[in-house]
Amino acid sequence: MQFDAPSALLGGEALLARIYNAIRSSSSSSGSNCFNTLFMVVFDEHGGTYDHVPPPDASPPDPAAPAGQMGFTFNRLGVRLPAIAVSPWVSERTVVNDVHHHSSMIRTMRERWNLGKPFTGRDADAPDIGAVLTREGPRAPEDWPEVHPQPVPDFDESLIPPDAPLSPLAKAYIGGGVALARQLNQSVPDIPNLDELKGREALAMLHESIGHLFPGLKRSG
Repeated sequence: MQFDAPSALLGGEALLARIYNAIRSSSSSSGSNCFNTLFMVVFDEHGGTYDHVPPPDASPPDPAAPAGQMGFTFNRLGVRLPAIAVSPWVSERTVVNDVHHHSSMIRTMRERWNLGKPFTGRDADAPDIGAVLTREGPRAPEDWPEVHPQPVPDFDESLIPPDAPLSPLAKAYIGGGVALARQLNQSVPDIPNLDELKGREALAMLHESIGHLFPGLKRSG
């Protein structure tokens, strides 16, 4: 069973637009809350796209730890990933070519709010994201660009073959959904062998356990 069609990127784009507009329009008795907000859009994986730039060296989280698979000692980064920083303290059309990595988020938050010592050697020397906030004065929210995401199509369960076995991606999706439901103390039936689970049973399980969290997936009628 493939989830490719029901899981279009349009839903993610619409979510980002809602967050962006919420930050842009936020306010309080002392003024706009956007002036103390940095909205970061980061990616966990590169999607398998080829990158011609060799990964740079990096501090291993624990230099004393044994090597991993194929002798890897976690002393370099991976392929490049995109990231978007939205803030009134970043000038329009700014492009940052300096090397940052995921641990930069940890270091930035840890130092801004005095959260204690570094967790590992990796975040101890990670570049601080604060370096991208270069403006001397903030940009007013009304000067920010308008964003208009494309409409998100309704979820169509008919695209999921009810009697077909689950694809590897669908198995991971079902497992994640059930784990989320259990963390929220929802009643979740025991998961059968995922290799034997079919589309109809998988959808019923999701509706029962986390359907209330996603109104767009609600059954009609």
